[in-house]
Order: sequence, then structure tokens, then C-alpha cells
Amino acid sequence: MTAEAKTYGDRYEVIERVGVGGMAEVYRARDGLLGREVAVKVLSDRLSTDSSFVERFRREAQAAANLSHPNIVSLYDYGSDEAGNFIVMELIDGRGLEAVIAAEAPLLPERAAEIASDVARALERAHNTGLVHRDVKPSNIMITSYGQTKVTDFGIARALGDGEQTMTQTGMVIGTASYLAPEQAQGNPVDVRSDVYALGCVLYEMLTGRPPFTGDTPLSIAYKHVREDPQKPSELNPDVSEALDAIVMKALAKNPDNRYQTAREMREDLQRFIVGHPVQATPLLAAATTVAAAASGTQVMQRQEEEWIDDPEADDKKRPAIYVAAALLILGVFALLAYLLANNLLGTDDEAIAQIRVPDVVNEDEDTARGILEDKGFEVDVMQAASNKPKGIVIEQDPEAGERIDEGGLVTLTVSKGPRQTEVPEVIGLTQDEAEAEITAAKLTVGEISTESSDEFEAGTVISQSPEPGEEVDVRSEVDLVISAGPEAVAVPSVIGQSEDTAIAEIEAAGLVADVLTASSEEPEGTVIAQDPEAGAEAQPGEVVTITVSEGVEEREMPDVTGQDADEAEAFLEADFGLVVSQVEQACASATPPGAVCDQDPAPGTPVAEGDQATLFVQPADASLPGTFASLLALLFNL
Repeated sequence: MTAEAKTYGDRYEVIERVGVGGMAEVYRARDGLLGREVAVKVLSDRLSTDSSFVERFRREAQAAANLSHPNIVSLYDYGSDEAGNFIVMELIDGRGLEAVIAAEAPLLPERAAEIASDVARALERAHNTGLVHRDVKPSNIMITSYGQTKVTDFGIARALGDGEQTMTQTGMVIGTASYLAPEQAQGNPVDVRSDVYALGCVLYEMLTGRPPFTGDTPLSIAYKHVREDPQKPSELNPDVSEALDAIVMKALAKNPDNRYQTAREMREDLQRFIVGHPVQATPLLAAATTVAAAASGTQVMQRQEEEWIDDPEADDKKRPAIYVAAALLILGVFALLAYLLANNLLGTDDEAIAQIRVPDVVNEDEDTARGILEDKGFEVDVMQAASNKPKGIVIEQDPEAGERIDEGGLVTLTVSKGPRQTEVPEVIGLTQDEAEAEITAAKLTVGEISTESSDEFEAGTVISQSPEPGEEVDVRSEVDLVISAGPEAVAVPSVIGQSEDTAIAEIEAAGLVADVLTASSEEPEGTVIAQDPEAGAEAQPGEVVTITVSEGVEEREMPDVTGQDADEAEAFLEADFGLVVSQVEQACASATPPGAVCDQDPAPGTPVAEGDQATLFVQPADASLPGTFASLLALLFNL
């Protein structure tokens, strides 16, 4: 039996496989009891005999079962049978964030912040129930077709305060190297701040297109998490603002004490950024306190994609370089102190230059900020940058507010030029789906959609758009579309009773096509006696209207019914020829039996039509003897 033919729990019939991971496969299946489609996650056969992985799989079901939240994938059922160990979950119509990043990165800063805020909301729910996810990464985050964010895969979630840190042995590291918090990478205890760090890595990747640290092996990546500081996202993507930089770098602090202490704190700061309010991300603590203590022993992940070893020899090789750097730093500090002493304690012959505190002009409009600074005696230089703040508002100043500089010194203002601009693509002539895809790819949104009749554009294609193609607009602006409903319907004209030529002319004048049939009729030949569709019905231009034209009355030759029973002859002529038949008794010279037709009018072979009159002359019953007697006399005379 193939996997696609399996049924789990005598209830969930597999339709198709939709994904495969390191420890499980995911199938789309139908719930035979409730008649809905679900996702069934099945533990890999190669791991089904490993009690630690079976336990981990059970933990995922147990963890997810206790979580009910709009941003967390719902769990419906868990079971184990001869087909395997399985979890039944909500089937998500959408894509993994991993695929979204691969196709669209770097994401718009606001969109990345919105997704991260939703993930933080889901983690907040998990943390409030006492669970740390421990494997937050793009492949465990789903974006539905409606734009909703869903967190999944609580397979290595751990209860807060649970002293057990590994699945099978002390010192085992569990997680994915690119998103490991330093304390998690070293095998030290983890808490909610470890999930905050992983979410910071995910946000970093959405903004830059890559994780904060990359390397040839999971070991080298994990080492960087512990020992190195990442570049600021804005150094890789100039669209990232200082505020969002601060949020990311705070989440990525080596020391957990320097991070957001809860997912809620991070979510609230992301919301402040999204609405344009100042964020509360604070500077990091001293560097001496930023690295967690190294764990003893060798740290080994179970799978190749997650495996790394904390190598003490590698640390020994780097220590001389660290000592040299520290010595140079100390020398630099002494040199700076000597300079300050020489200039301030010993004094100079020159008169000291007055220094003035720089006022805070961030969030002021450009003219107001310039006036404040010039009144204080400063020179002002202005540069512009895209921002989600209104055009003309100061978003940054250098030096910062509160710093003292020489009177007449230069203060550089960064002024918002409004949201980043993008060119509106041309979508006229495309189908609605194609147009929406083009608009989204241009980092715009689809606005109002209306329909109009059109003789030029096929139904379902774009007739017009607003703004016009090529126009420069703010990123995420709306583009309104008008979709063709096809040609405008026309009313079918009434042509019954008209001549064939006149009827065809009227039908063609209405933009329709005439199809002609003929039939016998009492109406004059060439007259329209029927039409389909009927008069007044709506039809699309080019649609066929069938008309039936009279051939006039159909004529046939009168049959010979003499010698037949009169009643039978009458029924035949009425049924087959449509004649109006009457009977008249009349003694005939011929030897016709009584009740039989001895003569007829019209005569046989005469053209007749439906509705014509016909008379049958019938031999009366008392005429049989005279007729026979006359025949006998004639016979005798001839003899």
C-alpha cells in the first residue's frame, strides 16, 4: 500500500503529500467523520522505533493541544496505529514564510514588522501557558492566503522550569543553527528570551533576505551566534529605519538580560514602529556581560542540518588575537586620556571655544527645526530619506539631542520625503489574477475592483487602472482596477410577421446573427412565423437568433378512396391530409357495396392542402337491389 492510499485512525484518508521534514511527513487528508480536509503529520518510519522521537512527537501534540490562538495552527487529534504515529492539524491554505522570503525578500519593513508582531503574539500565548517553542524559524511560520500569520511545529517545545534540556542525553543541543540563541547553542537553560532571539533572527532574514549569521557548517554558524555581532539590517537594506534596526538588534542581544524580556514587549515595540511612534528599544549593556558562560562538554545536534560541536581548541587558537585586540584598546584609551588632560588640565594659549547643547528637533517639520537650530547658532545641513513619517518631518539628527558641540557647529537633519516610491506597472489587458500578481510584485496593493461592459476587451481582463501605468506612487498605495464584463448585452428585436429580408436586416442591425429555417404555414410564403430567442430577451453581440420562415401551404395530390368504406376514408383524409371531409349518400350506377365511396370530390390526383373541403359520395343501403337488378338486365341483354 502506498502512503497516498493510507488511512490513519480509521478516519483520516490521505489525499496527497504536501511536505516532508527531518522527522515527519505531512499529508493533506479528508476527515471521514466530519467531511473536512485536514493536515496529517506522520512520524517518519525510520524514527518510529526510537522512543525519544516518539516521545518528542507526543510532546508536540500535547503542547499544541493546550494552545488555542488565531496565530497558532490548531491541533485536532493525535493517535497511533499500524500505519504510524500521527498528529491531525488545521490545513493551512497558504505558504511557509520560508517560501515567501525566497520569492519576495527583502520584504517591506512594515510588512516584516507586521508578520513578526503576529509571531510574537503567538509566542506570547505559548509563553503564558508555560511553553518555550525553541525552534522559531521561517519554515515553522505559515502565511495564509488571507495574509494571516500562523506558528506551527511545537515538536521541541519545552515547559518553562523543566530541568530536562535534551531528548536523549545531557548536553544535546536541539534547534536549527541559523536561529539558535547563544545560550541554546551552548546547551545552557533556555527561557522565553531564547524565542525572542530566534524571532529577531527571523525578522532580520525578512528584512535582508538572509539570516544574521551564515556559514559552511552548522558549527560555524552556531559559533558566530555565540561570539560575533551581526551587521545592522540597514547596512544590507537601506529601507530599514533606525527604529527597526534598534528593535532587531535588541532582540539579537547575546546577553538575554539585554533582550526584550517577553514576546509581548517585542510585539508592543513592533506595533509602535508600525504606527510611526518612537520605539523603546534601549542600548545594550557593557560588552563584558554580553556572552553567556560556555557549557562544558561536547555539544552535538542529532541531524546533519543542525549538527555542531563547541570546539575548545578553536577557542584557544583565537585567544591570542583577542589579547592583542584588548591591549590595543587599552592603549587607545590611555592615549585619549592623555589628549584630554593636555587640552583641559594644562590649558592652551587660545581662548576656549564655547560649546552648546544640541536641542531635540526630531519630529519637527523642516522649517521649524532649521529655525530652532539657527537661533542657537548652529549651521544646518539637510538630507532626505524615505520614511513612513509624513513628508517634511525630521526623522533623525546628527549630533543627537543633548550632545554638546562648538558654537557654529554643523547639525545634519534627515528629513522624511514620505514613503518610498515605486512605479505603477501596466496591467491593462491582463486577466484579473495576472494584474493582481503584477501589482503585488511592485509592492503595491489592489484597491477597488469594478466591472464594465466592453466590446474591446474579453470578459475578465483589465480595461483600465488608476493610478496610470508608469506613475510614481508611495509603496503600498492602492491600484484600482476596472474589469471587463464582456460586450454589453442587446435586446433581441421582434421580427415575427415580417418578411425574411426585413427580419434579417433588423437582427444584424442589433449586432446579432440570423439563422433561417423554413416550415409550411398558412401564413404567406416568406413571412417569419417564429423566432428564438424571443423578442426582448438579452443576448450578447454576435449571438445567433434563429427565425422560421413560412413556405406557404403545402399541397398534395388527392388520393383515390373510391370503393373504400366511407368512414375509414373520411378518417384517413382528415388525419393524413388535414382535409375537412363530408359524406353525401348517392345511388351509384356502379356495383359499389352499400356504405362504400362510389365517387369523390376533388377527383383523385387533384392538388389539395390542409384545410381544403372534400366530399365523399356514398352508396346508400337501399340502392343495392336496383343496382344488382340493372346489372342482371344488362347481362341478359348482352346475351
